[in-house]
Amino acid sequence: MTLAVCNITKAVEDGVEIIPEVDVSSEGVSHLKPFKCSIRPRSAKALELVQQDIQS
Repeated sequence: MTLAVCNITKAVEDGVEIIPEVDVSSEGVSHLKPFKCSIRPRSAKALELVQQDIQS
């Protein structure tokens, strides 16, 4: 549901976009390290849907 009603973007601090770091392991598998992001509802209706779900 979050993906359907929210825009998830890179965080911005002091006017600078925060770029997530990638952790490349020795096995050749890459994972994102924990990172900050911005999660905002796409519309007032989307916010209402999320609030209804929280209250249920």
